[in-house]
Amino acid sequence: MKLIGKIAVVFGTGILLVCVIIYLFDYRKPPASPSENWHAYLTEREQQHPLAKYWYKITKPDSVVLESLRKGPIIPSDMLAWENRLELSNPGYQKVENGWCLLEDGSGYVAVKTFFPNATAKMLDWWFVWAQQKENIRYKIWYPGAHYSMAEIDTPNTLKHPNGKENWGKSRFPVEDVGLGVSQIRLDFVPPDEFGFNEEPDSTSIVTVRVGLANGLFKHTDMIHYIRPVKGGVEMRSRFWMARDLEPMSGGLGLAAFLADNQFIKRRAMPSYAPKELAFHCATEYSQLAGFLPELYAVYGPKN
Repeated sequence: MKLIGKIAVVFGTGILLVCVIIYLFDYRKPPASPSENWHAYLTEREQQHPLAKYWYKITKPDSVVLESLRKGPIIPSDMLAWENRLELSNPGYQKVENGWCLLEDGSGYVAVKTFFPNATAKMLDWWFVWAQQKENIRYKIWYPGAHYSMAEIDTPNTLKHPNGKENWGKSRFPVEDVGLGVSQIRLDFVPPDEFGFNEEPDSTSIVTVRVGLANGLFKHTDMIHYIRPVKGGVEMRSRFWMARDLEPMSGGLGLAAFLADNQFIKRRAMPSYAPKELAFHCATEYSQLAGFLPELYAVYGPKN
């Protein structure tokens, strides 16, 4: 057994070394966002901005949501398996709408449901464009103290969608702290059909995103926000599959993802508390948004 253990250590160390080498040659620099411009607080200039009032207007998550997340990890068999993700479009609810867990292979799962009073799916589609352009304060008011800055580019090697939504084919580079320390990540917004959804029912929106390292070495999380109308507004049912599989992001070579996509790396790369932290982060940021989205849309949204 000792020999097997030594072999595993040597093998794992070899993989890590190869990943470092691949990192050096498969590196894509994200858009300029100097760390000296990363501020969790509002700068003096931002404090004078009309949006500053929303930074101080805090809306806490629903107590039922928080209670569910605080119960501890759910049973993995109760999670929505990636293979069954299209069930989000079914009427009704799943067994677990608010919960998180860590799986034996080192991957994780998060589910959060957020109610947006007096809001529409159209408002959220607008938000996912407007909030991630031009000014960092637009991103900061989404989660005061945890959102720092935002940058955007066209996703490399991606076809344009002339009749699609404005955020399709866009890569966003938020700087935030989801409970794991301040870092920059990459979000590739893709059409829902790339996740298998063939249509969006009326008054509904499906936001599908591949989340990965800022340099694009590999995607580590699949994210879906299924937004549908309910009495008094809309609800967003968010799902995250963390480290389900690691694959190159658009424009990457893929060697790093190929080498890292195994249990040995996943178990050491993703902290065991990551799903829990992401669950609370998601619940907090979308409750915050729900508190001011209709008012914000009335002022800054399209005037037609």
